[in-house]
Amino acid sequence: MAKYKLKGIILKRTNLGEADRILTIFTDKMGKIRALGKGIRKTNSHLGGHLEPFCLANLVVAEGRNLDIITEAEIIECFFSLRNNLKSTHISYYLAEAIDKLTNEHEKHEDIFALLLEVLKNVGFNDDLLLAFFELKLLAKLGFKPELNRCLICHRQLSKTNFFDFAEGGLVCDQCPHNGVKISPNAIKLLRLFVEDDFAYLKKVRISPTTQKEVRQITQNYLDYISGQEFKSRRFIFDQE
Repeated sequence: MAKYKLKGIILKRTNLGEADRILTIFTDKMGKIRALGKGIRKTNSHLGGHLEPFCLANLVVAEGRNLDIITEAEIIECFFSLRNNLKSTHISYYLAEAIDKLTNEHEKHEDIFALLLEVLKNVGFNDDLLLAFFELKLLAKLGFKPELNRCLICHRQLSKTNFFDFAEGGLVCDQCPHNGVKISPNAIKLLRLFVEDDFAYLKKVRISPTTQKEVRQITQNYLDYISGQEFKSRRFIFDQE
């Protein structure tokens, strides 16, 4: 049975039988995979403690007939602090749900792997900003980077009043027909920062709560439009606000 080694972040666990679990894992080398953890629900399992949700682990996986099988696991980093705060827990599940729904199995996305790790490390620091950053960055890495520098319709420079059109995938000026939502100049600047910089830089930038909320609504709606999905875990985040 061929084996392969990789690093992975546990996104989801589904019980199987009396002692097994099917794990959805986002990895550095293979993107999203599903693998079987045999007997990991048993109290004496040597693997179970290394395969907790939102843990980063070194994995050895053996190819199986229907599902690959995890044979070795060792925690690199586990974000246990996420479990100490209900809102942080729900945010983490939302991150996992978004990546699970928007990515296909065995499609390598090293950049999304790095993004997920970066965002998990920052949950609890200005969550409105963090979630908006994650949503836009994820879409950009999947090929849906919005046009933020000129009008998508006439290709001219932006005007004083502009709109974010989800169907067009970016900004439209007030001289062109659109079905977008009005967007402020400060929100445009923040979206550009999302695309160009990492979250460590954004933590140093002073951003008004009004701009953060405006951008959060735009990135959320853009994600919903592109994915065509309902994210069940998101509503629990708002229940905590």
